Amino acid sequence: MRTLYKIWLVTWITFVDCLRNKALYGILFMGVILFSANIIFTGMFSWEPGKVAVDMGLSTISFAGLIVVFFLCMTMLAGDFEKKTIYLILARPITRTHYVLGKFTGLGLIVLISSTILGICAVCSISISTLAMGVPIANNFSWGMFTLSVFFQTLSLLVLLALAFLWTMLTSNQFTAMILTLMSYFVGQNMENVKNIMTSTKLLSPDSPSLKAMEFASWIFPNLALFDIKTTIAHGLSLGFGEMTKIVLYGFFYASICLCLNIIIFQKREI
Repeated sequence: MRTLYKIWLVTWITFVDCLRNKALYGILFMGVILFSANIIFTGMFSWEPGKVAVDMGLSTISFAGLIVVFFLCMTMLAGDFEKKTIYLILARPITRTHYVLGKFTGLGLIVLISSTILGICAVCSISISTLAMGVPIANNFSWGMFTLSVFFQTLSLLVLLALAFLWTMLTSNQFTAMILTLMSYFVGQNMENVKNIMTSTKLLSPDSPSLKAMEFASWIFPNLALFDIKTTIAHGLSLGFGEMTKIVLYGFFYASICLCLNIIIFQKREI
């Protein structure tokens, strides 16, 4: 019970610090502006504007969420090391394990709340834009599947946050950690597509070193494209229960492995 209390203490401190950061409100305000632009731009499309509205709404959630992770969460993570404020936290009866779990939970709450607010704004922008044009959102469109898509995007942001935490723990430098996280994001978004193209078109043989390198990288970097179901939602398609379970378990286990590595590295390093 005391362990949970100490983790919650770090979580609360992190959460309050993020709420005090004006950058969070600036990012959310930018998201509202983008959703307003969605209403305007959707009216410029005469072909299936409902699908355009859904796709732009989900893309805005993803974009704004990435900014929250890169420019708020990573700043908070690196700031503890660069400004030495971590000493103030560890001076209390709090272990390094408590710090890692509490810090991630606090930042994860910020990501979760931001995604919820952005999701509500997306619902409003999609509803307003389609009602204003008098068109249906999409064939067989489901708000339940839309909510599932927002959930998967939030889960992908938490996976990226766990990986960003790992890079920050390894480098203790915000710029270096941000570059490594950005690289990981681009690899995670495109690696699966590149590998599928290479294998389907037979541009590379199965024994090719390049293909083996991509196979190895797929075990290191997160497959973030797995969480992206925007196209599925926009076309009114659905996902099977097995596919949904696979995505959730993949995100949970990848984030858990990153957190375990964070704890091991932090236990061994000197600060």
